[in-house]
Amino acid sequence: MHSMTGYGKAEKREHGLDVVVEIKSVNNRYLDIFLRLPRELSFMEYELRERLKKKVVRGKISVNVNISEHLSGGDEVYLNEELLENRLTLLEKLRARLADDQQVSLDHLLQFPELFELNLSAFAEDALRELVFPVFDEALETFNRMRNEEGLFLAEDIARRLNRLEKMTNEVRRKGKRNMREEFDRMCNNVYSLVDEGKIDPARLEQEVAVISDKIDITEECVRMASHIQLFRQLMEDRGEVGKKMTFILQEMLREANTMNSKTTDVEISHTVINMKEEIEKMREQAQNLE
Repeated sequence: MHSMTGYGKAEKREHGLDVVVEIKSVNNRYLDIFLRLPRELSFMEYELRERLKKKVVRGKISVNVNISEHLSGGDEVYLNEELLENRLTLLEKLRARLADDQQVSLDHLLQFPELFELNLSAFAEDALRELVFPVFDEALETFNRMRNEEGLFLAEDIARRLNRLEKMTNEVRRKGKRNMREEFDRMCNNVYSLVDEGKIDPARLEQEVAVISDKIDITEECVRMASHIQLFRQLMEDRGEVGKKMTFILQEMLREANTMNSKTTDVEISHTVINMKEEIEKMREQAQNLE
């Protein structure tokens, strides 16, 4: 069970280059991948996407691949001459405006690191794959490890709330049976207090009152709630995409709790059902973070 929120980073230094891969994700209903690559690495975008899809099912994923020269770099860096001319022109204009006699020097130009670019075209595609893919896989492994840890934490919290929900469901079911009997007796007594007892057929009265009191019976809702709880527990043992299924079951649980609350006439039951709804809502918030 994985959370949809995660972060992973890996880096490697080789052939005078620093390769850094960052992967991060947030919640999303579907799998949405955004890749940011240097232009020279665009040929491997499809392969990176496919590697990611094998490990991630859902979420909004941002991947940033960056390659730069480190201090001991070599011939892979070249001078952007077009940009150099642009910067020289700007410096000359600035010197003229300030009426400064100082000439533009190499020290001034070295303040513009963008003048020096990596010449990745000097590498074969297979060499670049061998350079980037191991770093990407390492970042992906770290990313998934964090998602798994977060998923376990969420699962533990959901399991605790599910146990409380089951306990409250059993409590409501016991009180519901008692409440139905009490409501039946109450309605009978009310009728007898308003009408001459000799003019009432006791059997017919009990039949009519039983029909009315049956409308406050919440046994069926409790049975369905227990069934949903059992199904939810089974789902928590599954691997893969469970977040959507959990959300659907929790919606059904909330529906049963609302029906209980609308049918019962017992204040204690009503208060317990409100607590049940609160636990269901909190579980739904957690489930929406799961893949």
